[in-house]
Amino acid sequence: MKFEFDVIVVGGGHAGCEAAVAAARLGASTLLITKDMNRVGQMSCNPAIGGIAKGQIVREIDAMGGEMGIIADRTAVQFRMLNRSKGPAVWSPRVQSDRAKYIDAWREVLDSVSGLSLFQDSVVEFEFEDAPEGSSHSLQITGVKTSLGVVFKARQVVLTAGTFLNGLMHFGTVQIEGGRISEDAAKGLTEQLVSVGFRADRMKTGTPARIDGRTIRFELAEEQQGDVGDFHKFSFLPGVRRTLRNRSCWIVHTNPEVHKILNDNLADSPLYNGQIRSIGPRYCPSIETKIVTFADKDSHQLFLEPEGETTEEYYINGFSSSLPWQVQMEALRHVPALENVQFYRPGYAIEYDFFDPTQLTHDLQTRLVGGLYFAGQVNGTTGYEEAAAQGLMAGINAARRSRGEEGIVLGREQAYIGVLIDDLVTKGVDEPYRMFTSRAEYRILLRQDDADMRLTPLGYEIGLATRERYDAMQSKRAQRDALIAFCESYLVKGTEEMNAFLVENGTTPLSASVRLVELVKRPQLSITALACSLSRLAKEIGRMEEERREEIVESAEILIKYGGYILRERELAEKQSRLEYVRIPESMDFEGLTALSTEARQKLARQRPATIGQASRIPGISPADINVLLLLLNR
Repeated sequence: MKFEFDVIVVGGGHAGCEAAVAAARLGASTLLITKDMNRVGQMSCNPAIGGIAKGQIVREIDAMGGEMGIIADRTAVQFRMLNRSKGPAVWSPRVQSDRAKYIDAWREVLDSVSGLSLFQDSVVEFEFEDAPEGSSHSLQITGVKTSLGVVFKARQVVLTAGTFLNGLMHFGTVQIEGGRISEDAAKGLTEQLVSVGFRADRMKTGTPARIDGRTIRFELAEEQQGDVGDFHKFSFLPGVRRTLRNRSCWIVHTNPEVHKILNDNLADSPLYNGQIRSIGPRYCPSIETKIVTFADKDSHQLFLEPEGETTEEYYINGFSSSLPWQVQMEALRHVPALENVQFYRPGYAIEYDFFDPTQLTHDLQTRLVGGLYFAGQVNGTTGYEEAAAQGLMAGINAARRSRGEEGIVLGREQAYIGVLIDDLVTKGVDEPYRMFTSRAEYRILLRQDDADMRLTPLGYEIGLATRERYDAMQSKRAQRDALIAFCESYLVKGTEEMNAFLVENGTTPLSASVRLVELVKRPQLSITALACSLSRLAKEIGRMEEERREEIVESAEILIKYGGYILRERELAEKQSRLEYVRIPESMDFEGLTALSTEARQKLARQRPATIGQASRIPGISPADINVLLLLLNR
């Protein structure tokens, strides 16, 4: 048995799986230690991948060469493109997944990656030594010790413990220690890390009941079908497809009777009786929080989501609760479609430890301990997608550092992943962090449709994205650009037939010939619609590879319609990025800079930003403070 590795990953959730696979594929001998190898990539909460901004993150993971997008496509039972009524900057793909098949798919990937070993156990202790002289760290990681007493050595360790660090589940007044249902909590690691100087705190999240679909009266619910036949998917690889049977979600609503039952039992809610004191997510509140915060509302929407292709298990999205199971059931049975509902298991809340992410550098390495990386919920985030993105980057950087290379950092103008990590490292968290499109100042540059154009060249350069993926991206780019060039050069005459088509589509007829690109820019028209009237355009589209034809046409159309906005935003991003290249010396004594405000001195000393750009994004740092720093740096 092997006991020495380049990289060790602790935890087999979404962050851990991406980290381990990325590190191993980059040539690092890698060990993944997880409590249960049969639950790798477990969806602890809802069986879905993607959503607003989250879908963009998954496409970025895929573009870099990660696995989440591929697995999400292959295990999807429903697909929807959210925000289609808005501009393409906020279009967000989402799938309902088969929970069991998702785990199986991840296990298949882990077992197939060369250089990746798996060990089923719990890590109970890190091993450190004093950092080398001249290092910016106080300590250096050297390995881990498991509950079985096995010691594994590595100088790069990625901690992806999810909700397991001193996890405590709340079922009303009943408390059970664990990271999730039927799985023990991880003890000792938080205490050890705090003892060497890390700052830790507690956060809270929750999950709804799982119910038996055979007890749902679907005739009293509103059906929500997916986008059947939609060409969109998560993975940019041509050969990846959705093959599972499509299943519908269903919408029901709470009512005053439900709210009364919940209100009458708030004294038994850990959220309101003082049992839970940690920070919870404001954007995904429990049903108790909803009825208190929105007391004027008589009804709240609930989504009944299937857990898989064949199972009768359903997830009640919108009904997270920590109330006693009897109260949850009584309340749900006052929803007409759920009057006979039976539980597979009740909902619960969970508290767990996390570490202030301002203790990290942008490569997700801790400032205190060299070679130790944090990724996922241990950084105060929530969501499978946010976790996977952090895991991917931590795995990449751990592998690169293991062979003496610099880490990879994505900019805010490059990827939502860059926004996510910069927000964590620069601003910290005061609640479980999840991504929204509103968090990105360059949304139109970070569209889901062109994540491959943005990130696959980098993924290929560092050795994670395959040649197949890179060639597919290049082919897509060439076909897209050829279509744009055709639209820019082809003249459309104002024939009687063409003008009739334009009027029929609610736009102005032509009085003179125009280039096709000008018609594509009209909001009422699309390239696909125009191809029905222009045989030359239809022929041009017909030359494209059939499997990706719709994807390429859409990509070209977005660039044509929104080219001006894209150019303007790129110019703004380039202007701002100049501040990212102004480095702040590690030795700078912020406390001694009396020209700065007191708040600025304290925050800069605490977070020690690496660049002026990062400093400018720290809450409480004013433009005047930035000017002082620029003057001191002779800029």
